[in-house]
Amino acid sequence: MEGILPEGEKYLFSQQLLKSTLLSNVVYPVYTQNQYIRHFTPGKWWNSLYTWDLGFIALGLSKVNTELAIDAINAYLTPPGSQSAFVHHGSPVPVQAYAFLEVWNQTQSKELLHYFYPRLKQYYAFLSGQYGSTSTRIFNSDLLQTWDYFYNSGGWDDYPPQVGVHNQHLEKRVTPVITTAHAIRFAKILRMAASALNLKADVKAYDKDISRFTAALQKHSWDAKSGYFSYVKHDDTGNPAGFFNDPASGANFNMGLDGAYPLVSGICTPPQRDTLINKIFSDKHMWTPSGICVVDQSAPYYRTDGYWNGAVWMPHQWFVWKTMLDLAQPELARKLASKGLDVYKTEADASYYTFEHFLAASGRGAGWHQFSGLSTPVLAWFDAYYKTGTVTPGFEIWIEQQAFNENHTAFNARLSFDQSTLAHERTLLVGMNPAFDYKATFNGQAVPAERIGKGVLAVRLPAKNEAGTLRITN
Repeated sequence: MEGILPEGEKYLFSQQLLKSTLLSNVVYPVYTQNQYIRHFTPGKWWNSLYTWDLGFIALGLSKVNTELAIDAINAYLTPPGSQSAFVHHGSPVPVQAYAFLEVWNQTQSKELLHYFYPRLKQYYAFLSGQYGSTSTRIFNSDLLQTWDYFYNSGGWDDYPPQVGVHNQHLEKRVTPVITTAHAIRFAKILRMAASALNLKADVKAYDKDISRFTAALQKHSWDAKSGYFSYVKHDDTGNPAGFFNDPASGANFNMGLDGAYPLVSGICTPPQRDTLINKIFSDKHMWTPSGICVVDQSAPYYRTDGYWNGAVWMPHQWFVWKTMLDLAQPELARKLASKGLDVYKTEADASYYTFEHFLAASGRGAGWHQFSGLSTPVLAWFDAYYKTGTVTPGFEIWIEQQAFNENHTAFNARLSFDQSTLAHERTLLVGMNPAFDYKATFNGQAVPAERIGKGVLAVRLPAKNEAGTLRITN
């Protein structure tokens, strides 16, 4: 295949299987917003809408067919003033915002920016408790929750503290971390979009929200003893009343990826960042033979046979992968992506199935056998490391312009950054022609461009938030 590096050829069969499943998992008719639509679905077993799954389908489609990716995003966003702020079913994780950022960084389409921005702004307003009758922000702590809309905060059905909230009927008292954490990153993405549109009042509003939600997590949720951000209990008056702990052991109930999600938001102090990275990539905690498990293996409530608890799924690993690029940790990013590609390939080669998730200990596939909804990060990882002409940022780079020359031996890009996050080094992956060596400059100053594999450069951008021009030459 054109542009595929030889080292990636071993993954082509599993990639083909997943793409085929992705493109053929279409159902019709599905009724929404007063009309019938053709609709992608995680698997044909489910003839219904799924908000967070379809965000990942859109991300996968962005690697296959940009127009279909745009359609998949658009199916879940509504014009301002519509009967619903967005199309919701299932876990209210705002993956559409991340999918839009992915499409923007591929296309730089001003038309799409003008079209999607007001729709995403409305979606964010609902999630952050600022739209209509939304009940996501009912506590004085400024911590968010979505229990009124769905039992599942992050897609992880049997995630222990989430199960504990429902078993103890504490939906009106307890907040998870992931909802507030995603609201922060959502606001940061929209802030970059608003800056591109010169909407200064919106930028200021997002700054206020980012500051408020960051302070809420840092003040009420960080548990230094466990090394995780915690679910937070609230009293009858809506004030924070301490951490939500496991009633059986007394341990913090949120030893897992939810407790690490402020890392994805970009709001951690350096000690918190280092602690959480260690938790994620330590084989004593979340790193398993098959990748990242959502529950810390040292937790007293860890299981080896759960649906999510004791299993490896691709979607939250995608968020961590992007975050490692933002944090200038390209080695950890590649470790994660390579493990995901290998685990998926091994199962697909053996069974010809495209499973939902994988057992942490053995790597064998489980769940629905013709599934695409949450497995599409595998397509992104392949393109990032094995396809020439692919440019891969994290969440904090806004690509204003970009261009390769005809034979991919030169690359120029105009980059701006998430200015609501303190300046720090970030990594951009760029797939160049593998036949040459390269050097890179940013605003005329030399920057490190580490060659990882043949042709793929990990460009380390300086610890500044000012926009600039990246040039790569041989």
